[in-house]
Amino acid sequence: MDSDSTDAKNSKKVSNKSTRFVVGLGASAGGLNSLEKFFKKMPPDNELDFVVV
Repeated sequence: MDSDSTDAKNSKKVSNKSTRFVVGLGASAGGLNSLEKFFKKMPPDNELDFVVV
């Protein structure tokens, strides 16, 4: 069996979408002001996803 043809049949299509990154941020109650300043400075179209804990 030809491995090239098998690989071609089983390969998945790759999406043209750009890679997304998840950024985790943590702060205590005293750090909420800093988080607020951080997000105010971030451009809205930065293509990053944030998780705040």
